[in-house]
Amino acid sequence: MTRLIRKISRVLRLRLRRRHFVWSAAIGVVLAIGYNAALPLLVSTTGVRATMERTLDSWSGGKSRINGEPEIRFWPELLLTLPSATIESTGLEPRRLAEIGRITASFNPLSALLGDPTLEDISLVDPIITIERQADGTINWQKPQWIAPPEAAAPAQESPIGDIAVVNGRVIVLDRMAAGNDVDIPGISGTIKWPAFAERLSAQLSARLSGEEVAWAFVCEDPLAFFARRNASLKTSITSAPLTFSFEGVGNLSSVPFASGHLQMSAPSLATLVQWYQGTSATTLSPGGISIDTRVTTGEKTLKLDDLAFTMGGASATGVLDIALQDGKAPRMEGTLAFDRIDLNGVPVTALTPLGRDDHLWRLVETFVGAWHTDIRLSSQEVLAGPFHLTDVAAGVLIDGKRASLDIGDSNFANGSLSARAVFSEQGLEHGGRLQARLKDADFAAVLGGFGLNGPVPAGRGILSIDVGTDHAVWATRLGDISGNLTFSLANGSITGFDAHAFADLVRKGEFFSLSQANEASFDFQAANIKASFADGTARLDRADFVGTSGNMSVTGVIPYRNGSLALAGTLQTETPSSNQPVRFFVGGSWPNAVISPLSVLVAPK
Repeated sequence: MTRLIRKISRVLRLRLRRRHFVWSAAIGVVLAIGYNAALPLLVSTTGVRATMERTLDSWSGGKSRINGEPEIRFWPELLLTLPSATIESTGLEPRRLAEIGRITASFNPLSALLGDPTLEDISLVDPIITIERQADGTINWQKPQWIAPPEAAAPAQESPIGDIAVVNGRVIVLDRMAAGNDVDIPGISGTIKWPAFAERLSAQLSARLSGEEVAWAFVCEDPLAFFARRNASLKTSITSAPLTFSFEGVGNLSSVPFASGHLQMSAPSLATLVQWYQGTSATTLSPGGISIDTRVTTGEKTLKLDDLAFTMGGASATGVLDIALQDGKAPRMEGTLAFDRIDLNGVPVTALTPLGRDDHLWRLVETFVGAWHTDIRLSSQEVLAGPFHLTDVAAGVLIDGKRASLDIGDSNFANGSLSARAVFSEQGLEHGGRLQARLKDADFAAVLGGFGLNGPVPAGRGILSIDVGTDHAVWATRLGDISGNLTFSLANGSITGFDAHAFADLVRKGEFFSLSQANEASFDFQAANIKASFADGTARLDRADFVGTSGNMSVTGVIPYRNGSLALAGTLQTETPSSNQPVRFFVGGSWPNAVISPLSVLVAPK
């Protein structure tokens, strides 16, 4: 009997549970149906549209207009969709600020029932923002009320921005004051988060510029202070394949923007960066990259780069740069850069060549550089440029309007001291310039060997001074386009591979012979003085005097180096038991395979 009573009790409890579940489910369905049926009757689309218009007005400082009827979806979540919107500036002549293809937002049902819906998670789809500067300098955008003056607090009644998602946006910048400065940035997507005026503002946006994906990030801890032209902590970065940039520090948006903090910038390839910027190939530039890491501080009219670490190609430098804007005068850039190594051999001369007479980038750089007064002091432990291997270099770059010069105050070359000055034409690099150099106490055997001069050449220690110039473009100058002069003096040196006695004996025989027939010894001299001039592809050897213990030699003539030929006349006096009379000779052919003609053979009657 007890078992039967327990069984009946279990059956009754099971039936009651099932009946309770069925009733609960039925009640839930009824409530859901009632919710979806009653809420559209209670929530006013006019109210949510007005709320969105007020929100857009508050954000932009303009006047917005929602086009079309809003749609409200209640399941599975409350979602408001506005078909399109336009925002215009206020005033007598409204200007278009923005067009938005579609707006979606979620909202709190309780706030909607109370007649004041709170919009959240707003998405702007296909927005087009236009920033236009008119010919009179005015901007179409006006300052919204929530951007308070620097001395005032933010209006408490204004609504914060909240969270905004941007989908396929576009920013168009039109400049009516300067032609060619218009900018069009399509494909902008990302999020902007500003939950409350007193909280952090963060933005993560991306776009596609000239075929490259570019991401921009911005974080500000005190955004109201920042927009009100007061100092605020901020971080910002730009990330793309051609260029990365970041700044972290303090800044403001006053009429003279201020920033102080850590700045980094790098580009893996300078050629790729320029190609991305100007949209055309930049094959003349070195494929090497560039990077900058520095502490930057801006003033009212100054920019200071401290603890600067700069890398370009294979050259790295540290130093300080100061930039100052001066009323009525050219901007100034001064500072010091200390390099560990500069290798110019990897930079082709064509890197200085403009792509064409109307090349936009070339003209932009030329105009920009020419508008500045630049005075940079340089130093480098090592500089490589063709046959030149300089160490401990101290130099300076000076650009003042159309005047530009490079001065090497001191450097070591071939165990000697080299100083030089290069001055470029005031009409631009395409009009050439002038080079003055002085090499003192160097090992000239190593110097001449480095330039590929073989054969009997004077070697020793002394002083070489050159003063040459050209009116041809720097990147197109050939050896025949150079004119100028050279002086060369040596002490206690020698001409290796020149046997003065054998040479004199061959001349006295009165036969033509090759210079190589007198190369079994060296001609030692106590002093050598050489003077030459250059013009029209020809070097005129005005004087080449050698005074030695075994004899004296003097040579003059011309060397048409366009074709490598020689036309020299000289005398050689050697003290021999048989004769102390000087011999006269003519040097022809090409160096070092010169052909010697005794002068007696050339002037003797047939």
